[in-house]
Amino acid sequence: MKKIAVSLHAVDQFDVNIISNLKGLDYIHVDVADGKYTNVKYDNLNIFNILKENFDIPIIAHLMVVNPYDYIEKIINYVDIFTFHFEIEQDIRKIIMNIKGRSKKVGIAISPDTKISEILPFLKELDLVLVMSVYPGSSGQEFIPNSIEKVNALIEYKKQYDFLIEVDGGINLINAKILKSDILSSTSTILNAKDPNQIIKSLKE
Repeated sequence: MKKIAVSLHAVDQFDVNIISNLKGLDYIHVDVADGKYTNVKYDNLNIFNILKENFDIPIIAHLMVVNPYDYIEKIINYVDIFTFHFEIEQDIRKIIMNIKGRSKKVGIAISPDTKISEILPFLKELDLVLVMSVYPGSSGQEFIPNSIEKVNALIEYKKQYDFLIEVDGGINLINAKILKSDILSSTSTILNAKDPNQIIKSLKE
């Protein structure tokens, strides 16, 4: 059975009530964007404190930013898994070790144009690989089919390394059946549903 994350944006107008009645969630995935790595900006970091106060659910911080160091220290007490993008012009291994040195789990996110082969040198150090099945940025984009092949390729490496596979973007009840990832992350499919809890249950199965 898959794990399910509801995906939220770190926006100023965040209302905790939009997820307060959700049942069966395994993670809360929060997108943080600096307006530089992507063309959108979600940088209300208070959302992490609010979520930690209201829920006993692991929080994944998805940092769509050019400099993760600007954010890690500010939310270190509220986040369980920090995920940053492979494509940034930073020392990837240094960031990994910095996060692990703070006794937090760490993941690398890869955009649709990044190949699995590019992240192979880091797999043994990761707790999670986030496969972006849309381009980082706004919600509502259509699922990119070759994300399925990426997940299948990562599954082979899971036999050697111990990490979770998360998929984020364009998730629905159809592609959820095909994807063999450990975690499915969704915004619209869950939050826009008439019965979000039934959708969560269906995604799990």
